Amino acid sequence: MKYIILFLSAALIFASCNPAKKAQRTPPATTADSSVKTETASTDDMGKASDSMAMETISTVLEKLNHLEYTTFSGKAGVIYKAKGDTKNFDVKVQIHKDSLIWASVIGPLGIEVARGIITPDSVRIINKLNKQYISSSYVYLQEQLGLPLDLATLQDLLVGNPVFIDKTNSSYTKQDDTLQITSRTKFFRNLLSAMLPDYLPAVSNLDDVDADRNRSATLTYGGYEKVNGARFPRSRTINVKYKTEIQIQLDYKSFTFNEALHTPFSVPKGYKTKK
Repeated sequence: MKYIILFLSAALIFASCNPAKKAQRTPPATTADSSVKTETASTDDMGKASDSMAMETISTVLEKLNHLEYTTFSGKAGVIYKAKGDTKNFDVKVQIHKDSLIWASVIGPLGIEVARGIITPDSVRIINKLNKQYISSSYVYLQEQLGLPLDLATLQDLLVGNPVFIDKTNSSYTKQDDTLQITSRTKFFRNLLSAMLPDYLPAVSNLDDVDADRNRSATLTYGGYEKVNGARFPRSRTINVKYKTEIQIQLDYKSFTFNEALHTPFSVPKGYKTKK
């Protein structure tokens, strides 16, 4: 049962188990004799230009950041899940109708389905075939399982590889040669996102909880980009979460399609016990 919960909840990412680095509101300035070209801008600098070069506003940079637009998504991925010294390998089939639902099927050894789940904007439903149990709950259930502030939009972005936890009105950036670093603060996290230039491809996202007492952090990594839908899809990523316990998820998509018809069957077999 945890397989489907953790896969749908975690993120990628989002590659180490250590706490994420603290994001800084203002990137460090380069020395006068530095040979590295550096540009910085924040939401407070919109519309201004550097004395030596034309500056992009943070809004422009965020618009260029790789982001997949789609109506539907379908994919099959291999997953390696590690927690509390235990490692499990399984496959998961995922189907997404943007802003509407996430459907997932967890495939265990010998190709046997062990769990199926469907998530809508206001509900989480899971069929645990191993224990013949049906779970019907709200997003509080997912949030308690992983300790992250999850909703449908965030889960969908995590699964397709779009950057998450970025506030367009409270961000800044630094450019250094072929690397872009975006610092953003949301009501949940301080986010330090590194992206690869010139295509603005997210590489690593380090998240630190704005409430230090929660001692919560996550690291998301993206890789294996392939062109699709005018953007690039990251086939590989890791999702590492540190909160009360440590969870590591490695995700590698074996196949995927966008904007095709979906088949999302979901019915509770007779005799299953209901848990809320």
